[in-house]
Amino acid sequence: MKTKETMAYTCPACGGMLAFDPVSGKTKCESCGSMYDAKEVEELQAGKNADVAGEERDDGWKAYGCSSCGAELMADANTAVIKCPYCGNNTIDPTKFAGSIKPNAVIPFAVTKEMAMQKYRQNQEGMKGFFLPGSFKSGSHIKEIQGVYIPFWLFSGTGYIDGEYKVSNEHREGDYRIIERYEARRKGSLEFQNVPADASKRMPDDLMDSIEPYRFSDLKPFSMSYLPGFLAERFDVNENESKKRAKKRVEGSLDDAVEKTLSKYNHIDKKNQTMEVEFDDTAYALLPAWILTTKWEGKEFLFAVNGQTGEYIGNLPINSGKYTLTLILSFVLPFALMILVLGDPITAAIVAAIVAAIVGFAVHSAMKPVAKATSAAKYVEPSLDLSEKSDHFVKKDKVYEPQKKDGDK
Repeated sequence: MKTKETMAYTCPACGGMLAFDPVSGKTKCESCGSMYDAKEVEELQAGKNADVAGEERDDGWKAYGCSSCGAELMADANTAVIKCPYCGNNTIDPTKFAGSIKPNAVIPFAVTKEMAMQKYRQNQEGMKGFFLPGSFKSGSHIKEIQGVYIPFWLFSGTGYIDGEYKVSNEHREGDYRIIERYEARRKGSLEFQNVPADASKRMPDDLMDSIEPYRFSDLKPFSMSYLPGFLAERFDVNENESKKRAKKRVEGSLDDAVEKTLSKYNHIDKKNQTMEVEFDDTAYALLPAWILTTKWEGKEFLFAVNGQTGEYIGNLPINSGKYTLTLILSFVLPFALMILVLGDPITAAIVAAIVAAIVGFAVHSAMKPVAKATSAAKYVEPSLDLSEKSDHFVKKDKVYEPQKKDGDK
């Protein structure tokens, strides 16, 4: 099969391979150490390797010829940057980021591979390390961590909410529970900016949500000079599909914002509200992440480090023996203590069960922290811009609930 050349970023001083350096924020020669900024690299590459489209195969993969050593390289249709295993050349297919599918912006890597590896190690120490299976903690695979530019859609606009709420406050007066009921009305809007939705089918949404937030003040106009040395993908989730995810997150933030305006009430008893989300601007950006995939007992575990902020996330396997023993001790020890203090086995069992449940939840939360985002809290205005707000007292209920006194059974 005939393959066409890809674009190679080479040093004009010595001909060595160029790679983006997260520490300096410039492109660096791996051989002589020469540094170049984005504009210089683009000017150096202007006119080079104009014919770069790979040969498409029937199975959806593409064959490329390495522009350094001539080796044939294979990649799927969405992969734009690959590293030649023979000569180390950073092989780039610029047609993946051209014309209408060219990203608007990129956040360059600021976290190095060594820093990402350290984050991975640190998050397997302490309590997490205790509950990890011993065979999983082998560090030999950590070097396989890869820097990847993940495609994202970024959405900006305004969310609107209009709702009526039945709310109440409760307090006690002697043997009575007093319930004061109100009807509240809230109508307002909330502006949002750069709500992200990853546009790669291969990246789990909850994993990408969990390494947020990115600082979008660091967005730079897209340049392929930031890509050498890292993998990069083209989007394969379209804008409209991603917009649905962003809409749900904005709606979650609208709901949270309304609840803040009702915080003086003890309870929100009923909601009747409508929400509308208007998108004013959409951007296509590449955001940096360090990704590590490892397997244990036939299961795949995926870990990610935010390539800009260093935020680490990933679910860890749990040593079932240690976990079970911890739950048993979390029940037995409080139970024995409560028996000595109270002498009541039923109360002691209830307290011990609550303690064990709390411990179990804490361990599980620490070992399984990945979760899909339900709001856009990091990308919205801090409070709802209210156009209408009203609270009307409805009635007061007085419920007879005598409090137990000492000696009562």
